[in-house]
Amino acid sequence: MTDRSRVASVRVLIADDDPDQRLVLRRLLTRAGLDDVVEASDGDEALRTALSERPDLIVLDLAMPKRSGIEVLPELHDRLPDTRVVVLSNFPRRRMAEIVRRSGAVGYVEKRVAPDRLIEEILLAAALTDQAVARMSTSLPSVAASAGTARRFVREAIDADAEEVMADVELLVSELVINAVVHASSSPRVDIVLGRESYRVEVYDDDPTMPELQDPTVRDRGGRGILLLDRLASRWGAEPHGRGKVVWFERDRISAPGTPLQPG
Repeated sequence: MTDRSRVASVRVLIADDDPDQRLVLRRLLTRAGLDDVVEASDGDEALRTALSERPDLIVLDLAMPKRSGIEVLPELHDRLPDTRVVVLSNFPRRRMAEIVRRSGAVGYVEKRVAPDRLIEEILLAAALTDQAVARMSTSLPSVAASAGTARRFVREAIDADAEEVMADVELLVSELVINAVVHASSSPRVDIVLGRESYRVEVYDDDPTMPELQDPTVRDRGGRGILLLDRLASRWGAEPHGRGKVVWFERDRISAPGTPLQPG
């Protein structure tokens, strides 16, 4: 649930050429306690409105007439450096997320996200809510022992009262770090975002090859990490990042999606 006291003073600009999309998004924002909302229907109007209204948050569509969102994004970032821009688009996240981040966006949310999660996803991406309590990061060497270091990192970061999900998070981060070291020949970076309702772990490596969900045989020692992600994570995904990629997962604090497996 969105913290209304935290977001009540946030001014939002919705930039989308579809009036129905703007109406739905405005209603969802109002329901979340964000009543200070202005709108724009194309990139040029978005820039003019942003400069006059000085919003805290811009929710920016990419495919718009006149100047598109991707065209106007660098100027929004340069002229309004304190305004957080979150792209909300129908384009796949894995295709566009890194491009828009390099242009100045702080986050990327796909329009297909369920309405009951959409505003929380946007505010989490913009770090404008207590959903994102803290973000921590560590860089690891390209050695097998980094899996153990990653497990200790997440155990120290996660609240002591979250033992019911700790085994899942430790197992998953261990598998992803091993994949980054062994299969991607990388020195991985691990980020963890602590939210009120979930934990998000991101593992960065230097290999652009996207992971694929497989059904490994009992004798096959490979392909296990993604299978575990699909079984144990509440949500997971992968997308390009720089010359490599990031593989991420989220684990809800309360409900367990599966029975933890033991490493091996």
